[in-house]
Amino acid sequence: MKILTLNCHTTTECDSKKQMAAIVDVIVSEKITSFCLQEVKQERTGRIVDHSVLKKLSFIEAQEGEVQIRESNFAFLLQKELRKVKSNFSWTWADSYEEDEANIGLAIFSKISFSAVKTKMLTRDLVHKGRCKRRSVAVCLENSQVLVNVHFSEQYNQFLLEWGNLIKWIKEIKKENVLFVMGDFNIDAESNRIGYKKLCEYFQDTYMAALSRGDGLTVRGAVKGWQDSKIGKRIDYILAQPAQSIISSRIYFEGDLTPRISSHAGVVIETDDVHCNEGFANAASMSMWN
Repeated sequence: MKILTLNCHTTTECDSKKQMAAIVDVIVSEKITSFCLQEVKQERTGRIVDHSVLKKLSFIEAQEGEVQIRESNFAFLLQKELRKVKSNFSWTWADSYEEDEANIGLAIFSKISFSAVKTKMLTRDLVHKGRCKRRSVAVCLENSQVLVNVHFSEQYNQFLLEWGNLIKWIKEIKKENVLFVMGDFNIDAESNRIGYKKLCEYFQDTYMAALSRGDGLTVRGAVKGWQDSKIGKRIDYILAQPAQSIISSRIYFEGDLTPRISSHAGVVIETDDVHCNEGFANAASMSMWN
C-alpha cells in the first residue's frame, strides 16, 4: 500500500492546473492507494455541485458537513481528472477555515471504499489575530484502517491545544483499527524536539521506521515560497498506530525528480502489507490506548 500526504499551498510559480496535472501523474505512476491533501481551496461563491453529481464521483460527505462543494473545489476537479485516467477513488472534503474569498479545507482520497467520514473541530474560540480554526477529517475504510488528515497551527501553544483535542478524538474513533495520522503538523523534527517527541509518544514516525528513506525535508527555505537557502524543515508527517512495517518513505514534488508545485513537498510511504502488525502491534501497545 502506498500513502501520500501533501499541503497544496501553491507558489506563484505554479498554478492550480499544473499542480493538479503533477498530482495526477504521481498518483498514477506511483500507484498511490490513498492520499490526503491540506489547504484544498474552493471559492466561497459559485455554483454548488448537485448531490447526484457528487454521488457519481464517489463523494462521501462527512457526518458533520457544513460547507457544500462548489464547482471551483480543487478536490472535486481533481477527482474528475482522476476519472479521466481510469483511476477510481472514493473521496471527501471538509472546510477548515476561510481565507480572503475562499474556503480552505482538507481532502482524503482512497481506492479502498469508505465506511464512514467524521470531522472534529480542534480549536475553541480564537482571540489572537492571525489564528485560524482547525478541523481534522477522518475516514474509516472498509479494510478496517482509519486515515486522519490534519493541518495544525504554527503557534506552538495553539498546536498543544489542537493536539490534545485530536488525541481525545482518536481514542473515540480508533478502536482496534490500524490508524494513520498525516498532514502538515508545523512541528520541525529538528528544531522543536519537545514537540516532535510528543508526536512519537503516541505514534510511530513512519519516516524513521522506513527501511529506505531520503532526507525527509518537506520545506526548503521559507514556507511562503521555495527560496533557496540552507534552511530545511521536516514538518509534514505520516504517523501510524500501531507500528507498521514501512518499506520506504520518499519526498515528492521537491523540484528534482518531480516538479515543485507547493510550498511543501509531499511525503509518500510504502507499507509492507504482508508483515504489517506481525510483531509490531505489541511493541506499539502504548498506554494511551489501554
